[in-house]
Amino acid sequence: MPIDFEERVMDKFDNIEELIRDLCARTTKVESSLENHYDNIEKAQKRKDKKYYYIIALMGIGFTIQEIVRSLL
Repeated sequence: MPIDFEERVMDKFDNIEELIRDLCARTTKVESSLENHYDNIEKAQKRKDKKYYYIIALMGIGFTIQEIVRSLL
């Protein structure tokens, strides 16, 4: 039973090509997922910073109003 060497080699190349294609697809999916993860982290940090600045501004307004009321009384 002779085995066609050329056919075996081509089958192996096809198999390797499929594995490479699968690896590329998985890598692309991971890169996309990682990019989305970093975007979500960045958005969350911006929200935290925004809250912090609002609190600082409200404290400044509160202290200013307190000083104005204290100077009027």
